[in-house]
Amino acid sequence: MPEDTPSSDAILHLLSETLTRLLGKGGRSIRVEDDTDLIERGVLDSQALLDLILEVENHSNRTFDAERIDFEDGVTLRRIAAAFA
Repeated sequence: MPEDTPSSDAILHLLSETLTRLLGKGGRSIRVEDDTDLIERGVLDSQALLDLILEVENHSNRTFDAERIDFEDGVTLRRIAAAFA
């Protein structure tokens, strides 16, 4: 991985910051842990999840690989971060 490419921890941090910002735009202010199931808890719908992934891709120079996450097991910030190649 090139030096200017963020680590998994940096991706997780970027996901958390981006989620907080996106929720704030929608007038929502909630605390989300790294292992909170975002869909199950109603934090995100499928469109908001896509928006989150695309924004992090644009700011991280990393690509989200949907093959690396099992959406049936739950969608958490930690699992999303692990799916960035």
